[in-house]
Amino acid sequence: MNNAHLKTLCPLVAMLYFSTCIAAADLGEGLANESDSILLKNQNNHYSHWNGIGKLFWNDDPACTASLLDTRDKNNNATGPAYLLTAAHCALNANELQAAGPLEQVVKFNYFNDTPHAYKSYKIGKTVWKDYQHTDLAIVTLDAALATVLKDGVNPLQLAPAWPKVSANVLIVGAPDELPESGLRLAACSQEPTGAALVEDDRTYLETLKNRCREIRPGSSGSPVLDRKSGHILSVMATTTHGATIDQQCFDDAPCEVKNGQPEWSSDTHYSHPVDYLSSCFSEGVFTSSSNACTLHRTFQVTDTTWPTQYVAMPQDENSPAPALQAKFSLSTPYYRFKIARDVTQCSSAHNYSPPFDASNAFINEPISREPGMYFLCIIGVESADHRPSIELMKSAWVTPAQLIERTPVRLPEPTITLSADWNYQVKWRYSVPQYFGTLYYTGPTQETDCHKIPIKDYAKTFESITFEAEKLPLTLCSRNNDLSDRYSDVRSDLLALP
Repeated sequence: MNNAHLKTLCPLVAMLYFSTCIAAADLGEGLANESDSILLKNQNNHYSHWNGIGKLFWNDDPACTASLLDTRDKNNNATGPAYLLTAAHCALNANELQAAGPLEQVVKFNYFNDTPHAYKSYKIGKTVWKDYQHTDLAIVTLDAALATVLKDGVNPLQLAPAWPKVSANVLIVGAPDELPESGLRLAACSQEPTGAALVEDDRTYLETLKNRCREIRPGSSGSPVLDRKSGHILSVMATTTHGATIDQQCFDDAPCEVKNGQPEWSSDTHYSHPVDYLSSCFSEGVFTSSSNACTLHRTFQVTDTTWPTQYVAMPQDENSPAPALQAKFSLSTPYYRFKIARDVTQCSSAHNYSPPFDASNAFINEPISREPGMYFLCIIGVESADHRPSIELMKSAWVTPAQLIERTPVRLPEPTITLSADWNYQVKWRYSVPQYFGTLYYTGPTQETDCHKIPIKDYAKTFESITFEAEKLPLTLCSRNNDLSDRYSDVRSDLLALP
């Protein structure tokens, strides 16, 4: 019976058969949204349609997930190389590969838990497209032609022509780490537009989608988010708040949503990037950057930067200097313009940028208002004082998000103090950006040291654990926590002595 007949009969049959018809159109096979994921078993080839979703390995270490793209031409001929779609932070360009040193990258298809003998491994070729500024997506080649990979029985996935602008049921098939068993897993949930700018560390994204599928973990990055009926790729997994806390919001592995200038936290939420426009990046089975959608708009490069302001506390009182955003950087252009915005979309508008400044030894120290929330430092590099803005230039704007927070006391340090078998003490302090950004410490003879009287200039700063040798004990350990706004806490005192 063909599909047309099936569609005709479904409305006419009893409920039992109607349920069967629904299931037949559901690639999730009835898996409830936000239920535990399913570890896929494929000994009977039941899930072979997903065997083109593979696991990336770097020097035998598991990394991300990636999908083999169906780039066959209109006549269904596989004429070009095999291409993978994954997250940009999972793909290394030539400069990153050189910095990483010897690195073998492979993808393993047919990555099912019950058939490890049937993995199909291919070496990664090169990254042909990677955008980690406006999105988190990358396209890489394999050292094999698509025709070869298809002949080996690997099934590619198609890109969806569009993504729903409202909530829609989706499936995520990926290979997360940190779970009891490895292999591809299937998760089901609904996906919807984030409806806000997404900020994670020094990156800001305008168009993302979010979901709450279960058991998304490290290693899920790059996983395809699939239309539940067609199986086409709607978006690609990029980041999640799973395992993070609100204290870490807006920094690495703890993305936040910024609405009306204020960061909002959504726990156990996963974010992905739509991919519908990437279809135009291929012509006759070969990637091409001639399409405007696949052209990276970078009219200038930020060649060097110190850590710009990302976290600043309100001034102590109304008589204190206004809070300010600072950045020290180098550009590939001789001049730059900048502005500070509350709405990141304003960075791509030519209005309200500063006059041009000389980019040699570039340094910005710009006051902002005293309203807590998120601010965006926008910088464009220009060739001359008369350089007129273009669409390409404005799309190239370098954007750094920064939070202005209420002035609350910095939290006390949280050391883990361990006495080893050789009677040395090892002290490791908690590190968690932005609340715990290094520790100031001082030690002195127990009888002579009052931590409250030690001047700050006498402290040393560390981001590492410190060993205190047995022959120097007993000691009084004074420590103060430093946060990312460069404020320090009240002092904590600990006695390091032999039992």
